Amino acid sequence: MPHDPARETEALRAELRQALMSAFCNALHNSQLSPLAVMELTAEAVGAIYQEVVEAHRLDGDCPCGWRPSAEADIETLRAALDSAARPVPVTDLRLVRAAGRAWA
Repeated sequence: MPHDPARETEALRAELRQALMSAFCNALHNSQLSPLAVMELTAEAVGAIYQEVVEAHRLDGDCPCGWRPSAEADIETLRAALDSAARPVPVTDLRLVRAAGRAWA
């Protein structure tokens, strides 16, 4: 099978989403916290993972992956990804829009 980066990225996205959803649901079920509070803890965990990866790259100095951490740019990239994924997608197919009422002529 030929190397397909887009397919691999999508598979990895689905795998990460499933792992996070499982952890989120377990935390929600095992605590008295609200969904938003658990999401906040999830975001903090992502931030902590970011810091660990940054530290690993600082220690290595010449990582073959080529990534050079830049806190400001990286955090903005993470914020943009969260913003993009969290916002509702506008409905462009009018057949999917729920009627809000009736128009009488």
